[in-house]
Amino acid sequence: MPNLNTSILAACPFLVPPLQEQRAIAHILGTLDDKIELNRRMSETLEAMARALFKSWFVDFDPVRAKTEGRWRPGHSLLGLPADLYDLFPDRLVESELGEIPEGWEVRPFGELLTDTIGGDWGKEEPDEIHTEPVAIFRGTDLQHLRAGDVGDVPLRFTTPRKLERRQLQHGDLVIEVSGGSAKQPTGRSLFVSQPILDRFSASAVCASFCRRFRAKDIQTAVYAAGYLARLYDSGGTWGYQNQSTGIANFQTSYFLEAERLAWPGDRAIEAYSQQVAPALARGGQNEILALVALRDTLLPRLVSGELRVNEASQLVESTS
Repeated sequence: MPNLNTSILAACPFLVPPLQEQRAIAHILGTLDDKIELNRRMSETLEAMARALFKSWFVDFDPVRAKTEGRWRPGHSLLGLPADLYDLFPDRLVESELGEIPEGWEVRPFGELLTDTIGGDWGKEEPDEIHTEPVAIFRGTDLQHLRAGDVGDVPLRFTTPRKLERRQLQHGDLVIEVSGGSAKQPTGRSLFVSQPILDRFSASAVCASFCRRFRAKDIQTAVYAAGYLARLYDSGGTWGYQNQSTGIANFQTSYFLEAERLAWPGDRAIEAYSQQVAPALARGGQNEILALVALRDTLLPRLVSGELRVNEASQLVESTS
């Protein structure tokens, strides 16, 4: 087997910048690392805010309770409840098959939010006469990285034109993991596919064969459905839709689409929610992190080799502010 000869490696000469320059280089790279971490934290915070708003409006029914208790009055605003949204919510809760829900809201199966669902593809590692189309394959393990602004380890493979035409992801699609999981982690992780996420890849994107693509009726419904899936997973609700097959957990998609019932608030409330969280979805899907990582990885060898001077690198870093 090949091995590394450490004696030869130890004898290899290399240039060492003066200590002061080393510290300057470390400061520049550290500044970039701090910016990358700040972007990641901002994305996580905005995502958490979107999830909290979904829970407040559509799970805990805080706007309705605030009106019932007299805390929210016409012309007044509360935290997360602008005055102009007052008329979108009823002023009392009524009994339903789900328990208490806002008056006038309908109980619907989750599947009614969608126009289409389809399984993913795995394609081939190398192109051939049939598999001619390069595709980025989104797997369940990649979804968190994609949400956070990274590309993760998304593989590039090759599929057929026919499969790509039917499965290609577009802005507003939802990807849900339907196979995998573990004893401590259920299936059901999901991703709202934004245009910035798709723009990270030079090839078209499809979800992996152990995921499934959901396509909603419109973008507002997609934003609501994304919030619902995230909330369901966070609360452990996807455990109830799993079965075991040859040791692998599988999400029972067809059963879920029919059995999972939700309180549908109506198009106006959904549009208002979409407008509230759209900035969070857009900010979380932006690609500053990739640009900063690329700049850091470009600067490192050029600084160490002396090809790029510290003051030039500092100006590049400052321009990213």
